[in-house]
Amino acid sequence: MRLDLKKDLALIRKEFPILERCVYLISNSLGAVPEKALENLQEFYQMWAEEGVSAWQKEWWDLSREVGNNVAYFLGAKEDEVTMAPNATHCHWVVLSTKFLAQDERRKKVIMTDHDFPSMLYAVSKISDFKGWKLEIVKSNGNPAINVEDILKRIDEETLFVATSHVYFKSAFIQNIKQISARAREVGALTLIDGYHAPGIIPVDVKQLDVDFYIGGCLKWLCGGPGNAFLYVKPELSENLQPQLTGWFAHREPFLFAQEMEYARGGQKFLSGTPPIPCLYTARAGLDIIKKIGIPGIREKSLSLTELIINKAKKRGYLLFTPEENNLRGGSVSISLPHAFPVKQALEKRNVKVDYRKGQDKEPDVIRVGPHFYTKDEEIDILFREIDAIYASGEFKKYPKEIKHVT
Repeated sequence: MRLDLKKDLALIRKEFPILERCVYLISNSLGAVPEKALENLQEFYQMWAEEGVSAWQKEWWDLSREVGNNVAYFLGAKEDEVTMAPNATHCHWVVLSTKFLAQDERRKKVIMTDHDFPSMLYAVSKISDFKGWKLEIVKSNGNPAINVEDILKRIDEETLFVATSHVYFKSAFIQNIKQISARAREVGALTLIDGYHAPGIIPVDVKQLDVDFYIGGCLKWLCGGPGNAFLYVKPELSENLQPQLTGWFAHREPFLFAQEMEYARGGQKFLSGTPPIPCLYTARAGLDIIKKIGIPGIREKSLSLTELIINKAKKRGYLLFTPEENNLRGGSVSISLPHAFPVKQALEKRNVKVDYRKGQDKEPDVIRVGPHFYTKDEEIDILFREIDAIYASGEFKKYPKEIKHVT
C-alpha cells in the first residue's frame, strides 16, 4: 500500500508516538521510532521464548541478509550486495582492514575533508599511521561546503583512496560524489563514502555514483534505531577482497567450524560475529513505512520544509551554515544562533527537539534542524515562535554555555 504525504499525513503521524508529545525536528540525528517497531521487538522476544536456540534456524540466521536486502532498495543496490553491521565505525574498519591495491607501493595518499564525521577520520588517521599512508585533509576554511575541484586536483596516481561524505553531517551540503568517483577511477584510486546522512532523505544510487564502498545506517532518516549500520561493496571489487576484520559469520560454510578461513560470497563476506538481532527486528518498521511513502515524495517534502526553515531564519537575520540551493542541500538546516547551546537547551525544555554542534576552527556554533516526512509546516512555525520567545524573555541565560551532556 502506497502512502501519500498530503492525504495520509495524519495517519502516518499516528505511527510515531513521540510526535504526540513534542515537536520532533532532529531526525538527522535519530529518526522517530515507529510504533510497529515495538511489535517487532515483541516478535523477537516471542521467537526467543518459544523457540530458544531453534530461533536461529527459524529466522535469526538469515535476518542480516533480509534487512540488508531491504536497505539495498534505498541504495539502488541489488540483493546480497549490502551487509548489516552494529555501527558505521565497524564498517569503516572492515573496509580499512582490507588489502587496498597492496601490489602498488606507489599509492600512499589518502584524501579526506575536515567536514567528514570524526569517527571516520579517527579510523583512517590511525590506520594511516600504522600502514605508513599519507593522510591529506582538504580544508573548508569555515565554509559549509568545499569546492569539488579542491578535492579533484588532489586525486592522482599516488592516491590509494578517497574517504569522504555524501552529505556533510554539520552543514547538510551534498557532495558531488559522482565527480569524485570518476576522477578516482581515472587514476586507479578507490572511493570510501560515508553516506549516513543521505539514504531515506535524498535519492541514492550507488551504481550511478560508481562508488567502491558506501557506508550508512538506519539510525537517522531510515527510522531504524541504533545497531543497524550497513556497508555496500561494489561487486566487481568484492570478489577479490579479503577483510582482515572478520569472523565465522563471513565463512563460506560457518558450521563446518574449519580452522582456515574461506570467505563467503556477496555481502556475507563482510560480516564478522553474531549480529545484533533485536536491532535488526527494530529496523524493519522504519524501512517498511519509508518504502511505502517513497523517496521522491520524501525528498519533495524535505525541500519544502527546509526552504521554510531557511526563509524564517533569514527573515530574523540568522546566519545559515547550510546551502540554500535545493540541489546542494540534504535534509537538515544548520542555523548560527547567538548563544546557540543555551537556546537549544531552552527549546528542549519547551518540548522542541533540535540539536547543537560546536563549530571547529572558523566554523560557527549551530543548531541543526532536521524535519522529516512526518513533520507539519506548523511545527516549523512553533520552532521559530519559541526561539523568539526565548530571546525576548532572556530565558537562554539560565542554561550552561558549554556542552555537559549528549546533544
